[in-house]
Amino acid sequence: MELRHLRYFTAVADFGSLSAAAQRLNVSQSSVSEQMADLEAEIGGALLDRSSRRVQLTAEGHVFLEEARKTLRAAQRAVDLTRQSLHGEVGTLSIGFFLWGAGGFFPRIIREYRRTRPGIRLSLIEMRAVEQVAALEEGRIDVGLTRPLEPPFDRTLRSELLYRDPIVVAMRLDHPFAGRDVPVSLLQNQPLVLVDRNSNPFLFDGIVSLCAAEGFSPNIANTSSSWPGVLTLVESGEGIALVPAGMRHLRAKGISFSPLLPETLSLGLSVSWNPKNQGVALRDFLTLLRENRKRIQSSGGS
Repeated sequence: MELRHLRYFTAVADFGSLSAAAQRLNVSQSSVSEQMADLEAEIGGALLDRSSRRVQLTAEGHVFLEEARKTLRAAQRAVDLTRQSLHGEVGTLSIGFFLWGAGGFFPRIIREYRRTRPGIRLSLIEMRAVEQVAALEEGRIDVGLTRPLEPPFDRTLRSELLYRDPIVVAMRLDHPFAGRDVPVSLLQNQPLVLVDRNSNPFLFDGIVSLCAAEGFSPNIANTSSSWPGVLTLVESGEGIALVPAGMRHLRAKGISFSPLLPETLSLGLSVSWNPKNQGVALRDFLTLLRENRKRIQSSGGS
C-alpha cells in the first residue's frame, strides 16, 4: 500500500465518482479503478459500493477513510516540517555555556535568536569548558561558548574568538583596594583566592607567572573549582581573587571589582562547533554571533 492509494481513495470518497476523482487527480479513470481494486484486494474486503450511480462507501470504507485522512495529514506534516527544517524554520539547537562567559551579551543573543527563529527549540546547558569540548565531539551539544580550543581538539572542531575578557581583582567592599586600580605588585602580601588549577590551568599558571614577573610567589589562601565558589570565599574574608571581568555580571553582593594593572592577563571566549554539523539552525546562530562580534568586543562582552 502506498500513499497514492490513499489519495485516490479519499478523492473517490469526496467526489462520489471514479470519473470525477480521476479528473481531480489528473489521471485516467481506469487508473483510479485499478488502484481501488488493488487497495480492496490488499485489505481483503470492499471499501466502495458501486451498485448505484454514485459510488458510496461501505461501513469498512468509512473506517478506512478516517484513518487514510490521518495518514495523509501526517505525511504532509512530515514533508512540511522537513522543508521548514531545511530552511532553519524549525528544529533544535543545544548550546553549551559556562557561567562567566554567559554574562552580558549571551542573554541578548539568545533572546534575539528566539525572536527571529521561533520554530527552533533551544536547549541551554551549563558546562565547563572541558566538558563542552567532549560534548561537541560526541554530538551532545551543537555549539559551545567556551575557551579557545587547544590541541588536539583544534584539529577536529572549529572555533572563532569572540572577545578577550581581562582579569580583574575581586574583593570585599570594605577592602582597602576597593574602588581603585590594583597593580600586580600590590598582590605580594595579599591572600589570594584562585580557581583551582584542574578547573582552569591557563589562568592559574598565568597568575603564578604574572606574580613571578614582579618578583614574588602568590600567597594562595584558598581555591575553588567554580567561580561562584571563588566569590563566596572572597565575601567570606578568605582573601581577594583574580577573576574574569565577565564575573561582574553575576552581581555578587558585597563584592567590588577593580582593574588589574597592567592589563596583560585575559581569558578568551570563543564559539566552538563540530564541522560535521551542517544544520541551518547552527549556521544561523553562528551568523548572529558574527554580526554582533564587534559590539561584543567593544563593550567588553556586553
